Amino acid sequence: MVKYGEAEWFRKQLFLPEERILINPLDPIYKSMLENTRYEEKDIIPEIKKRLSDMTSDSEDTRRSTTTETDPSKEVLYQLFPLVSVARKGSHSREAGLVVKMVVEPIRERLWYALDNQKIRLDVLDAMKGISSLCTLSETEITIPREDVFRLVPEGDHLQYAVRWVDVADSDLTQYYIVGGWIPLTRSQLIDVYLELLTKALKAYIDEKREEHRTQHVALPPVFAKILNLISSEVPAVSIAPVGAADFDESAFPPCVREALQGTSSGLRNYAITVLLTAFLSYARVYPSLTAFDQEKKPELSPEQVEIILEEVAPLIIEAGNKCDPPLFQDQPIEQANVFYHLGFGLSESPSPGDFGASKWYLPPSCAKVKQNAPSLCKPDELCLQGIYAIADRTRLDQLISSNTGDAQKVLLTLKRTRNPQKIVEASGVNLGEVNRILHNLHKDDVLVLLRVKNPLVYYVRKIRRRKRGIKT
Repeated sequence: MVKYGEAEWFRKQLFLPEERILINPLDPIYKSMLENTRYEEKDIIPEIKKRLSDMTSDSEDTRRSTTTETDPSKEVLYQLFPLVSVARKGSHSREAGLVVKMVVEPIRERLWYALDNQKIRLDVLDAMKGISSLCTLSETEITIPREDVFRLVPEGDHLQYAVRWVDVADSDLTQYYIVGGWIPLTRSQLIDVYLELLTKALKAYIDEKREEHRTQHVALPPVFAKILNLISSEVPAVSIAPVGAADFDESAFPPCVREALQGTSSGLRNYAITVLLTAFLSYARVYPSLTAFDQEKKPELSPEQVEIILEEVAPLIIEAGNKCDPPLFQDQPIEQANVFYHLGFGLSESPSPGDFGASKWYLPPSCAKVKQNAPSLCKPDELCLQGIYAIADRTRLDQLISSNTGDAQKVLLTLKRTRNPQKIVEASGVNLGEVNRILHNLHKDDVLVLLRVKNPLVYYVRKIRRRKRGIKT
C-alpha cells in the first residue's frame, strides 16, 4: 500500500492518474473512480466521523493526522460523499463549511511537500490546473524588476509560479503584484491562492448538487442522510449574541440608509436597494450586533428570525424600491429575486422560510464601497466622521506619561481608561481643543490609531450603544 503521509509526498517517485483527486477532488477522474469503487457503509461512516472529530479538535497534531494513509480509491469516497450529503443544506451552511475545511486542509499539507518534489511537481501542477490557470514562472514571458522581487518575496523564499489575475478577480487585487496579466507567487502564496479557489469550487459543487437534487428529484441512498446527521452533530457550537432580534430604531440609521429608504434615481437604484438596504435592514432588524462580522460567532437564524426577514424586512425593501424613479421592481422584475438572493433565500421571487440558506446572507457593504458605487448616498454626519482612538504603542505611551506634566499628562493618563475624545474631556478636565491637539499628535506619531465607522451596520450599533450609555449623538 502506498503511503500518503505529509513527507511521503516529498519522496514519491511517480504521480499516478488516480492520485490527482488527492490534489483536486473535482478532477474528472473521480467519476470513473466512483463507478469502479465498491463501498460498505460500515467502512465510510467511522472514517468520516474520525475526520470530523479531528477537524474540531483543539489539538493541532490531531487535526494534521488526517493527511496520513489516504488511498485514492477510498479518498474519493471520504471527500465526495460528505460534499453531496450537505447539498440539501446549501454551500453557506455551517455543515458545508466544516466539510469543505475537512477536504481542503489535508490538501494544503500534501501540496507543501509535493511541490518541493521535482519528480512529480509538474504532474501535481497539472492536477491543480483544473481549478486555476496556473503555471511555473518560467513559462510566462513576464519580467519583474530586481528591486520589486526583493520587495515582494520574504527572505529565504523566491517566486516560482504565476496565476492569471482573473482567477482572483473577486479578491482584493491590491494585495497582489500584477504584471502582464499574471500574478507571480511563491510556493506558499500559490498554495493559499489555490486553496481559496478550490474552496469556492467545492462550494459551487455543493450548490450544483443541491439544484440537481431539487430539479431532478434525486433520491439518495440512506448513507447520505446518516453522513449529514453525523456532520450536523460535529458542527462546533457558535456563540449567540445576547442582542437577538430588535425593533428598528430608524433615528439611528446612517445617512446613506435614510437616503436610500426614500427611493433613488435610476443610476443608483440597484445598488441602493438590492445591495445596501437589503443587507442593512435585515441585519439591523434580526441581528444588530458587531459579532455579525465574526464568522465564528455568527449564529444560524431561528425560524422566528427568518420569518421576520420575510414578513417585515422584505416588504420594507420592496417599498423603497417602488419609491425609486422609475420604480425598480416594475422596471426590472428580476431585482426582486436578487433581493431574496442577497437575503439568503436563493434566486426566487417568492421564497419560503425553508429556503433560507440557499444562498449567502450578505453583510452590509462597507462605507468605502457605498461611496465608490453610490457616491451621492454618502453624506457623512458627525458620527461618520468621529473616531475612536486605540493605543498602538503602549510602551511609548507609558514613556510619555512619565516625561510629561500638566494637561498633557492628564490626557495621557485618561487614555488608559477611555478612547473617546468627549469622555477624555470629562475625565481629565482639559478643554476639547487641547484634547484634540494632543490626540492628533499622538496619532501622527503612531502612538494611537484612529478607528472610524467603516460600515453602516457599525454606525447603527454604535449609535444605539452610545444612546444607552447616555452619550449625546
